[in-house]
Amino acid sequence: MPPAAAKRSMEGRTMVRKQRFISFIPPLIQALHAGHKTQTRRLQGLDGINQDPDHWVPLHAAVTLDTTGQLGVAFQHLETGDRQWLPCPYGGPGSHLWVKEPWASLMEQHEDGVERHCVAYEGTPRVGIRTPGCLGAVDHIRYLDEDTDLSEHYFGWPLRWRASRYMPRRFSRFTLTLTQVRVERLQELRRDDAIAEGVQRVGGGLLRWENWSATDGQNGASPETAFALLWNHLNSTRPWNTNPFVWVLSFTVGHVNIDALDDNSSSYTMSSQPALTVAGGAS
Repeated sequence: MPPAAAKRSMEGRTMVRKQRFISFIPPLIQALHAGHKTQTRRLQGLDGINQDPDHWVPLHAAVTLDTTGQLGVAFQHLETGDRQWLPCPYGGPGSHLWVKEPWASLMEQHEDGVERHCVAYEGTPRVGIRTPGCLGAVDHIRYLDEDTDLSEHYFGWPLRWRASRYMPRRFSRFTLTLTQVRVERLQELRRDDAIAEGVQRVGGGLLRWENWSATDGQNGASPETAFALLWNHLNSTRPWNTNPFVWVLSFTVGHVNIDALDDNSSSYTMSSQPALTVAGGAS
């Protein structure tokens, strides 16, 4: 079935969105927590195109559905004319992503004399999820006491931060709702995009001098430079100077576990689906 016919045949259907996860390092978790980060750029699913990105171009301005109902973008090779259709691994506008981050568990003694496990987060260590009795059932998110010693847990052993990939879904405290998804070359990033990625001004003074940073020790004279340093820190295999294609995800941040969302927010109707766009594509 041609893609256009497939799209028409699926209009009006209600489709359940997959609930995917996404990981962030602690400084970017802090930016999420503070409301400074509303964009992220990701390479997943674009490896083949990025072997030689200068020879590929998106075919159309709007990402379409394939015959299985997946959202993606078609690329064409500039010399051979070969085409590749690549699904977006993050979904589209309205999709939810639950956030993974570095974390650790510790034991607390409460005023009622009951010991309870608590989950601490490296990005903002004063915030935790209390669980009654064991790590199996989440109670609610709350703030730890300011004098809580996070260098050791209840038994006196050093607190060890666990990698974000090991975080269980029930301990996630942020849910992202995608508002726009596009694919573009990395160096198409603009000043506003870099700031939306969480880059903040950390200094500046006379003679219009500025200092921007997303992580400690990686400062740049502009938001774009600071983001390029952050990108190279996180993506050594596809550094800034290789200018790969990336998925650009814009989102709102919910301070809530994904399983606490309204059930109706995990589905959508194709006829009212917001458009995904591909920057730089041929019309």
